[in-house]
Amino acid sequence: MSGQINFGVIGAGRIGAFHARNIKQYTDAKIYAVADVVREVADRLAREVGAEKTYYSPEDLIRDERVDAIVICLPNNLHYQVSMMAVEAGKHVFCEKPLCLKSSEAEDLVRKVRKAGVKFQVGYNRRFDKSYEDAKKLIEEGRLGKLMLAYSNTFDPEPHRGWEADEKLSGGILFTTCSHDFDMLYWLIGSRVRRVYTESRGAFGRDQYLVSFLSFENDVLGVVSTIETCPYGHDVKTEIIGDKTSIRIEMPAATHLKKFDKNGVHTDYPYWFLDRFGHSYIKEIQDFVRCIKEDKEPRVTVEDGAHIVRICEAAKESLLKRMPIDIQ
Repeated sequence: MSGQINFGVIGAGRIGAFHARNIKQYTDAKIYAVADVVREVADRLAREVGAEKTYYSPEDLIRDERVDAIVICLPNNLHYQVSMMAVEAGKHVFCEKPLCLKSSEAEDLVRKVRKAGVKFQVGYNRRFDKSYEDAKKLIEEGRLGKLMLAYSNTFDPEPHRGWEADEKLSGGILFTTCSHDFDMLYWLIGSRVRRVYTESRGAFGRDQYLVSFLSFENDVLGVVSTIETCPYGHDVKTEIIGDKTSIRIEMPAATHLKKFDKNGVHTDYPYWFLDRFGHSYIKEIQDFVRCIKEDKEPRVTVEDGAHIVRICEAAKESLLKRMPIDIQ
C-alpha cells in the first residue's frame, strides 16, 4: 500500500490510548479516527492525537471509507464481533490479545481474514522485545540443540480490575495473562501444543494463582505459571532448556541503582508491564504499519492467535474437568 495509512482506534481506554500515541509518535501513519462508547473518553483521546473524526460506536468508525486500518482495544468478549465487522469491511486489523474467547470464533476469523486478503495482527507484544527476539534467533540457529523443557511465568502486582476482573468479559486469567506465556513458548519452541493440564488456587480478580502443564507436538514439555498478586511487582521470566545450552530471560532492574545494607543487596523492580515492555509495544505497531505498506505477513498472524485461543480454551476445560485435555 502506498501513501499514508489512516488508522482508526476502537477503544480509547488505557491500552487504546497507548497504541494511538505510539502510532502518532513513532510511525508515519495517521490517527484519523477514534471511537469509544464513552463520549468524553473518545473526545479526550481524539483531541490528544489530533484525530479528524470521533465516533461513539465501533460500527460508525468501521463504515468510514477513509479508514484503512483499525486497532481494536475492547473488552475481550467483543474482539470477535468487531474484528469480523472490520475484516468484512476490508480493513487491516490490529487486534489486542486475545484474538477472541472461543475456538469456533477463532476459526471463523481465520477463514474471513484469508478470504478478505487483509493484514491481521494479534497484539502479543513480547515477540517484539529484543531479549525474546535474541532468544528466538539462538533457537533457530540450533545453539540450544534438541529442545527439552520450557518455562514461562507472568506475575502481576495487583488483582485484575474493571471489565478484566469479569470472567464473562475477559475470559479469566488464562486469556488475560497466561495467553502471553502460551504465545511466547509456542513461538520460541516453534511447535503447537497438543495437550494441556491446568490447576488453580484462589479466586480470579482477587488472589488467583495458576499452573498449566503443556505437551508440545515436538515432544518439548512446558510449564506456564501466573500469580495475580505478586508482592514485589510485575515479574516475567522465560527459560528454554536444550541438550546443548539453556537460555533464560529475566526481568531487568528498573534502574541501575543498587542499595547495599546489612539485609542484602536491593534493586528497584519494574512495577507494571508497561515499565518492562513499553518499547515492544512501539515495535509491534511499527511492524504492523510496515506489513501493510510492504504487503508482508505480520509476525503474529490470525492463525497464531487462533492457536492460543485453543490452548486457553483447553486449559479452562482442564480446570473444570480436572484432567488433561487434548487440543484438536
